Amino acid sequence: MNFKSPLSTFCLPWPYPKALQGPPGPRGIPGIPGDIKNCSSPPKSAFAVKVSDPLPAPSQPIVFKEALHNDQDHFNLTTGVFTCTVPGVYHFGFDIELFQHAMKLRLMKNGTQVLEKEAQAKDNYRHVSGNVILQLTMGDRVWLESKLDTAESERGLIEIMFFGYLLYGNYTG
Repeated sequence: MNFKSPLSTFCLPWPYPKALQGPPGPRGIPGIPGDIKNCSSPPKSAFAVKVSDPLPAPSQPIVFKEALHNDQDHFNLTTGVFTCTVPGVYHFGFDIELFQHAMKLRLMKNGTQVLEKEAQAKDNYRHVSGNVILQLTMGDRVWLESKLDTAESERGLIEIMFFGYLLYGNYTG
């Protein structure tokens, strides 16, 4: 007895032709609300500081006089040093305005130079900026320091803004 399947007489070409889409189905029933109490906001860390005073002696952190933003107190105005309390990837930068002034600054991480900028403005204003992205762990320290001797850095005008903020933390959530 020969058995022949009804499907063997009907073959679709490969690949199958696109079928017409039917109308959308009815809306489903609402799900159970999630637990909002367990959704914590991501950690924050940001600062922006400013100084218009003469620069300190070489190889010392620049002490900033004014905090434009330092809500988490991760930047120490007394020492001029940012200390990481939220591990992650950070953006640090500085903007400097010079007039009849020379400057050579280094951005430091744990005593190691990360970025250096040098400029001189004789009879005009000059703007200098620098930016860097750094991976920080708990306790890492970041600061700016001058590389010119004090006599050179006391001439003319200088204004420095230094800032840093967490781009994203090393957390699970």
